[in-house]
Amino acid sequence: MTLTGCGDEQSPTAAPTTASPSMSASASASPSATPTPDRDGDGLPDSSDTYPDDPKNTPQQPPVSLECDTGNDWDALLTVRPGKDGRPDFSEVWAAKPTACDAQAEIYPVSDTEKAALKTSKYEDGDITTLYEMCAAVDPEDTYLEADFAASSEQIPEINAALLLCPSYPYAKKWRETVKRGQVDVDLAAQGRIFGEGTFRVGKEIKPGTYVTTDVDGCYWERQNSSGDTIDNYFTNSARRVQVTIRSSDYAFSSQNCGEWRPAR
Repeated sequence: MTLTGCGDEQSPTAAPTTASPSMSASASASPSATPTPDRDGDGLPDSSDTYPDDPKNTPQQPPVSLECDTGNDWDALLTVRPGKDGRPDFSEVWAAKPTACDAQAEIYPVSDTEKAALKTSKYEDGDITTLYEMCAAVDPEDTYLEADFAASSEQIPEINAALLLCPSYPYAKKWRETVKRGQVDVDLAAQGRIFGEGTFRVGKEIKPGTYVTTDVDGCYWERQNSSGDTIDNYFTNSARRVQVTIRSSDYAFSSQNCGEWRPAR
């Protein structure tokens, strides 16, 4: 009988399996990077872009808070936001139809449009708060909207400045009409053809012609020669209309309590 003995030889042990580089990469693939928001496409991430909706990054006024009267006392806090071309966007305010608004802080020009509005307004303190408040209020009973209202020489630049900020103002057309009427008066006054009470040299300070004034109380006027003597005069306690013809030969014309003299039509 043949016996099989146990020798010193051992069966070979299987070597541990090592994953290949390609297998490891596929097993632990990293997620793709999330793109950084840049909605205006100017190369600046929205998180650090002062004007995330403007690829030109035009300097703009930050949002302006206004406390407005919308008919429920002064309880409406409305916001004017940056708009296009450096002009503020009043659409949110106009939608509420406020009759008056007060800014919560002083406003100074930032955009080129605001700087142009300041120059047009002829304000000397650099503050354009009033222009924002004018643009915000949409009161249909405002004096500037009256059919026969003519803006004064001080009001004309202010209204023109406001129109630079809010050219789409709901009553912009009526604003422009009152400016047009006012400019006619400014030109006439510069020519010496609109004047008030006082004494004026004819031909130098005022022009000869026929003039009228309306709704007067205690009106007195006189035409004078070079010696100060009265050529003609007139007095009325009350009148709806007073008319006078000033001649080129008159030296001066004087009036009191007669209001504003305008060329007769």
